[in-house]
Amino acid sequence: MSIPSDRLLILGLDGGTWSVFDPMRRRGVMPHLDALVARSAHGLLRSVVPPVTTAAWTSLLTGCSPIRHGVFDHRYYDAPARQMKVNHAGRRRVPTIWHLLSEAGRSVISLNVPGTYPPPRVRGVVVSGMDAPHLEAATSGDPAFAARLRTEAPGYSLRYFWKAVPRSLEELRENSRRTAESFAGRAEGAFVADRAVPDWSVLMVQFQNLDPFQHRCWRYLNVDGTGIEDPAWNEAAALVLRGLDEQIGRLCELAEARGAAILVVSDHGFGPCLGRIAVNRILLDAGLARPLGPLGRVRRAVRLGREKLRLHAQKKGDPAARHASFATSVEAHLPLDWKRTLAFAPHQDTAAMVYLNTRLRHPEAPLATPRQIDDARNEAVITLATARHPETHLPLFPHVINLADEYGIEPAEHGYPDLIALPDEAYWVRTRLSAGDGWVEPDPNLPGTHRMDGVVALCAPGIAPGRMPPAQLTDIAPTVLALCGVAIPDHIEGKPLPALPNGLRRRVDAPAPALNGPHPVGCDAAGFEFSAEDQAILEKRLADLGYLE
Repeated sequence: MSIPSDRLLILGLDGGTWSVFDPMRRRGVMPHLDALVARSAHGLLRSVVPPVTTAAWTSLLTGCSPIRHGVFDHRYYDAPARQMKVNHAGRRRVPTIWHLLSEAGRSVISLNVPGTYPPPRVRGVVVSGMDAPHLEAATSGDPAFAARLRTEAPGYSLRYFWKAVPRSLEELRENSRRTAESFAGRAEGAFVADRAVPDWSVLMVQFQNLDPFQHRCWRYLNVDGTGIEDPAWNEAAALVLRGLDEQIGRLCELAEARGAAILVVSDHGFGPCLGRIAVNRILLDAGLARPLGPLGRVRRAVRLGREKLRLHAQKKGDPAARHASFATSVEAHLPLDWKRTLAFAPHQDTAAMVYLNTRLRHPEAPLATPRQIDDARNEAVITLATARHPETHLPLFPHVINLADEYGIEPAEHGYPDLIALPDEAYWVRTRLSAGDGWVEPDPNLPGTHRMDGVVALCAPGIAPGRMPPAQLTDIAPTVLALCGVAIPDHIEGKPLPALPNGLRRRVDAPAPALNGPHPVGCDAAGFEFSAEDQAILEKRLADLGYLE
């Protein structure tokens, strides 16, 4: 069986969804994508649980689910430090396709893909994505290429423009223009990389700014029942899709010039957001979390005050410094009585990540015996699974995953949450405790949110165009390896796309990594930790993008 192509161009469209692309193709906004889809095998690409950016792109790159690669969210809970920390590539537990292709002697280019900071040591070039604190860090794996990128593609940046819903038509137009320019800078970076690594086998370009744009401007796209029909605002929003389509066209020309196949993927889909579910309020009302008493509130206020004074003194001595602080701790984030609280959710967005307050995590925690832990876990599952919307009476969390039962592991030993509660698809999750006591709260600054169904399209010699059956996000890594003629390791959970001939689905007999402890196979950033300053930069970015309250 011959290989469809010696080269592969991957276009990563963050949050890309047919719910937007199909109407925009019909309206003539995306002619280049329309032409590409017409000659491709295409369909739905189901995301992972939870369908959040960092976890999803890591699954795409590894062919593994979060339970195997270990990345569930933008952040993770460091129980010994009692802090939330930003995730990074050093915590990934399996190798990426960049490692596997490099080991097979193939050169690779990866631009802007989340989950790749610090940039790995591979044959080729990796420029990290949104998990790098700044462009200098993102390009730190190859100083020579970094210099070329600054000179030859000055428009390449990690900037983001959608920190809030636009308040005026002028603001929408300006941010749309700047977003289109960021897409152009990303594509220009691909041309620089093509010149720097002319023997590349796989070149991947990820367009991150599509995701925050849809979070803030979903209704102005006017593609569903929540849409706002206003020609001036609709056209201003469409400028983003026009700008993206122009770069898709440019990169398709590059692929044609290099004789490359083209694979279009997204990490998740998108849809309207009707509000946020206050998961810790639900746990409080069930008695699984306990509020601070009057004395506890005073002590917490004193501690926060001291921390602010310390940070103020540091900033006064070094105005350029940015420091992580007590504000990242769960005690600061959640005013709970930690000696009585049984379950809590310290991080969130597309799902509630619920942890049990056990002695494995905290020496003074109330849950000590296996019976106590099992009882608390079961009570938390029942509480979340039976929580109902106060008006529609529909389940707020239709799918609650008990990791201990589902995978036969002790989550605390891995640093994993005990439960992952997926909300109704029209809602995001809120962990911050607000003044009110409602379970569902509106969020006018978040009209759009993630969906499970993303997009995939493959244009390659020998691949018949047309609709193909739905695929899984974990199917992309084995598809890339198969197209490159590289054997698929057994630890990869996905399988090649159904459009590929069976003769390309070769696997190598290799043991799958165990699930009982850290195993950074192929990970060249083990032991890495963000500095306090870089941690603060990334937390501010996540807050601006709506992922962190």
